[in-house]
Amino acid sequence: MWESVLKKQKWELQVNSERKSIAFNISKNEADENVTVRLDQSELFELMHTFLSINRSFNQESMYFEEMDREESAS
Repeated sequence: MWESVLKKQKWELQVNSERKSIAFNISKNEADENVTVRLDQSELFELMHTFLSINRSFNQESMYFEEMDREESAS
């Protein structure tokens, strides 16, 4: 069952605890149809990791360890 956890004027974040997934609903205005992006738990974790990396880059923070390239980690 989808439950709204954060709602703004143009977007809403919903979670489904049973399926361990989130839905991000975006609308231009109330007359338009929503665009929905759904992510499962592993996709959400990867997205969060990416946002944290971007944040570290913005703040010019250095890592305690070197991150492997995605191509290297996939093999």
